[in-house]
Amino acid sequence: MSEYERTDRRVPWKEANPEAYAELKRTWGVIGHSSVLMVLCLSLIGTSLTLGYLHWPGWLETSARLGASGAAVGCGTVGLWRLVRALFRSGRAVVRTRRRGAGGEAQGETVEKSVPEAATTAGSS
Repeated sequence: MSEYERTDRRVPWKEANPEAYAELKRTWGVIGHSSVLMVLCLSLIGTSLTLGYLHWPGWLETSARLGASGAAVGCGTVGLWRLVRALFRSGRAVVRTRRRGAGGEAQGETVEKSVPEAATTAGSS
């Protein structure tokens, strides 16, 4: 009988599924980083639009606008790609965890059952 069964306490999901929990935690970090890239993208778009109000020579204004627009597209693309990839990985980790849980025991229960066996083996030496 496991410790959780003796105390009538349920196994927390994050303890029973450490891989999926770690993936979800990484996803939150990537979401934060992607949000920063998206804000930078919007800032660069605003910079590109604002450059039209400055009285610079035509070639300089065009170069600055193209540079800011290119950087905005790059930041937006990278941010969106990282966000979609992180969400896909998290979804895959959760589905994998559910399949593993439906196919047999939760990972936390397996670890708890193997610990007493290892203690018995170590004690007999």
